[in-house]
Amino acid sequence: MFTSVALQSNPNLINQAQNKSKPAIYSNKNTDVADASSPGTLRTPYTTTASNIRTIYQKANFSTPGNFDILQVLGKGSYGTVVSAIDKNGSGKPRRLAIKKVTNIFAREILLKRAIRELKFLNFFRGHKNIVSIVDLEIVTEKPYDGLYCYQELVEYDLARVIHSTVQFSEFHIRHFLYQILCGLKYIHSAEVVHRDLKPGNILCSINGTLKICDFGLARGIAQRHFGTKGAELSITNYVATRWYRAPELILSRKKYTKAIDMWAVGCILAEFYGRKPIFMGQDSLHQISEILEILGTPPRPIIAKYCSTRSWEIFSMRNEVKKRSWSSVYPFSCNHAHELLNALLDWDPDARPTAETALEHTFFVDLRNSEEEPICPHGTFDFSYENNFTSMTALRECLYDEVKAFKQQV
Repeated sequence: MFTSVALQSNPNLINQAQNKSKPAIYSNKNTDVADASSPGTLRTPYTTTASNIRTIYQKANFSTPGNFDILQVLGKGSYGTVVSAIDKNGSGKPRRLAIKKVTNIFAREILLKRAIRELKFLNFFRGHKNIVSIVDLEIVTEKPYDGLYCYQELVEYDLARVIHSTVQFSEFHIRHFLYQILCGLKYIHSAEVVHRDLKPGNILCSINGTLKICDFGLARGIAQRHFGTKGAELSITNYVATRWYRAPELILSRKKYTKAIDMWAVGCILAEFYGRKPIFMGQDSLHQISEILEILGTPPRPIIAKYCSTRSWEIFSMRNEVKKRSWSSVYPFSCNHAHELLNALLDWDPDARPTAETALEHTFFVDLRNSEEEPICPHGTFDFSYENNFTSMTALRECLYDEVKAFKQQV
């Protein structure tokens, strides 16, 4: 959910108290920043700094510990706001961070569930170089600054911005980028977790070309033993995955989905590297299938039957058979190895798509592979049975506080 912009410090936005012995208050004036002393915004165990001095950034209703200088707003969305900041704490070089504030979190059940889920996943996957890391967490309850604050490593761009820029990609760039995505995805999938919203906008890209998967708000554990008594089927909804990167089975089927939906998204990203725009840009679900048909052609009847839905039969029976286009005609400057990988990833049949681990073994990556870059998650499968306790808003709030507390105790 990070929206990338050039990061520039504007000293007019920051006005920290120089005399910390002097009590400060939240400012009601039309200034951007003021300090607050003893604001009483945090439950004691979750305070991120020993100082009670707070930096207030009024343009985004942000309240952070006094050692942070907020630079600018990076992005706003329905779930909150992201700013860039400098952490001046410590004797080393000040570090740049991104601070994501999730708003309305205590009033909306869906936001609480999504925040808890994302925190648990990021904490579980912390340490992998191709997955974004949380540095700190904080809960603020003082209005209008209230919300969950996630302090994360700052990565300069997202992959969507890089792909749609004028920067020229060599074959090596494309292979290197896709290799990193698959390394991160292999780690995630090894814990029996599906990301469910993999797309260039949810992959951060540093200046030196390191990619990091982010935004686990829609991710889901799929280990069967953690389903409990609520059944072993994952509910399929059209809200899972952004439409352009949505696997066809998410549109055509109501069967249990698998990690293959993430592998389809990887195929879409690989195609986007070559075309410099999304390959399937449907305006709605039906149009999305039409876009896929134009490239992949009509699926064989056994695959249509595999979807087990009247909708799939209706969609394909209403159309004349479409022949599959060759990847060399779609992307004339792509190599044969890329064609092979695109064929494997963008397959109508989810069972025919390679796993992340198998995809890494493809000849496309033969000169890039490093076994040390391809670990599996050492913590085993992700246990999502905690969601069975989400019986009330009170239970959700307590779970969020407990998750923040658990994180603070580990760092």
